Amino acid sequence: MTTFYFVRHGKTELNLSLRFQGGEIDSPLLPIGVEQAIQAGRYLSDIAFDMVAVSTQKRAMDTANYILKENNHLDSLTLHYYDSLREIKFGEREGMEIDHTDEQTSYLRNRPDLYDPSVFGGETIDDLVTRSTKTIEKISEDYPDGKVLIVAHGVLLITLINALAGKEKSKWREGGPLANTSISILEKNQEQSVYTITSFNDVSYQSTNEEA
Repeated sequence: MTTFYFVRHGKTELNLSLRFQGGEIDSPLLPIGVEQAIQAGRYLSDIAFDMVAVSTQKRAMDTANYILKENNHLDSLTLHYYDSLREIKFGEREGMEIDHTDEQTSYLRNRPDLYDPSVFGGETIDDLVTRSTKTIEKISEDYPDGKVLIVAHGVLLITLINALAGKEKSKWREGGPLANTSISILEKNQEQSVYTITSFNDVSYQSTNEEA
């Protein structure tokens, strides 16, 4: 059985200003985002990961680095970076302030089966889930009894987690949004196609003030 620990990156400047931060843009971790990542690392410090898979975007790579600095089992750890774990692309909306009254924004958050980003050149939900699922499935095959840390992004992770758990497309955003550096744990029995969620959006370990 493969056990996946899915972690969203720490809070960034664009998160704070409520702007679209997709697969083609980055902003630095805020001090609170760094602290969140350190605390996540301490919480996971005694877990001997067999493999770590990280998005190639800086906010995810920085978060992973802070987490791993706290880990007590780094000997022979395998670390890989994947473009396929980058955040969903928002096209012309990258960096723009989020308009919560916009129809497509509402669909993205609540009815992903109706989301159509073609008018602003964004990535579809199907393409996002297809590319990320392919990576997770390959890792599961390569580490059938392993513990794997995945550090990536909010929209990607919530849709991926729900898709892996076998939910229908209209519910791929169910339970979201994921909190920054939240930890969700999924298990994959190699004899079954659906993943089991054993922990979801866990930030119980955090002691930082979100307003800091």
